[in-house]
Amino acid sequence: MKPFFTIILFLFSIQLSFAQDDGSFKSYYDTGELKVEGQYKNKKRIGEWIRYHKNGQVSRLYSYKEGKLNREDISYYKTGIVSNKTEKEGKEYINTGYYKSGKIKYERQEQTGYYKSFYESGAIEIEAYYLKNELVGDWKKYYENGQIEWIVNYEDGYRQRAYEHFYDNGDLKLEGYNFKDKVEGEEKRYLPNNVLEWKGKYENGILIKTWTRFDTNGEKIEKIKFKNGVATKAEFLDVLKPTKIAEGVIERVPIYPGCEEFLNNTKRKKCMSRSVGQFINKNFNTDLGSTFNIKGRQKITLFFKIDKKGNVIQAKASAPHPALKREAVRVINMLPKVQPAMQRGKHVIIPFAMPIVFNVE
Repeated sequence: MKPFFTIILFLFSIQLSFAQDDGSFKSYYDTGELKVEGQYKNKKRIGEWIRYHKNGQVSRLYSYKEGKLNREDISYYKTGIVSNKTEKEGKEYINTGYYKSGKIKYERQEQTGYYKSFYESGAIEIEAYYLKNELVGDWKKYYENGQIEWIVNYEDGYRQRAYEHFYDNGDLKLEGYNFKDKVEGEEKRYLPNNVLEWKGKYENGILIKTWTRFDTNGEKIEKIKFKNGVATKAEFLDVLKPTKIAEGVIERVPIYPGCEEFLNNTKRKKCMSRSVGQFINKNFNTDLGSTFNIKGRQKITLFFKIDKKGNVIQAKASAPHPALKREAVRVINMLPKVQPAMQRGKHVIIPFAMPIVFNVE
């Protein structure tokens, strides 16, 4: 009978390592400096673990209980100044980040609750609220002088309903609406002192129909017609551009081709899990069972990373048979290029772990 698979994809919370013998563990940089040290018991990580920078300074302090990573930890810059820490306060876990100067950069409740970030001067920069790790309600960004810069409404992790943008003196600069993370309907743009300058419409995030310009007395002085987001007359091509709405999402998971329609991280994770599972099922060589006389239920654990360009890197696997290891790595290296993960506006590398059950009946 043809083998079948059970595939689950775990995101972000994994530790890229294989089973180790009990006792102390140490790993080193290629240049010889100590990198990580800790303890194993019953082939599981336990107690406090320490990660080091190459200069010998502690990089991160974290701990495990029977192989499960505890939520409280603390990270350091190479200078020894705390860069990030997660602490339990009452029933809540609070995550706090710091500038290299030691001043607070951001503070948030994990999963559900408030988020605040600060300029290095100490002035508030962003205020927001999360529900199960997805942005909801008004996301607010401030100028360093304390004036509001943006108010953007979020629903279930994506931009929805009204947005407003302000000058640094508090005057309204523009206002409009989002629908499913794209600008939709009428937008108004203002000169200082709340004087209306432009008014027009969007459809699915692009400029459409006629946009009208007004003078300071409210009289119409210019009109520009758009078709498919482009001005119909060449002299107006650079006069108006679509508004770039401020992005409040701090982290965005990798997006598998075909998963773009999903607007929040939770749904994108599920879509990617399903898509990668289908890809493995389609491309895994199921003849290995008969070729190598592999029988019964075989568990393969696949580890890999998605780099800043959306490609699979550093693929490894553990399995009862070398042929299963090789095949798992071969297949995952064939994975289509994805949109890379984002964190605070920058592309980042993300680790993944995937248990695969290869069952031959």
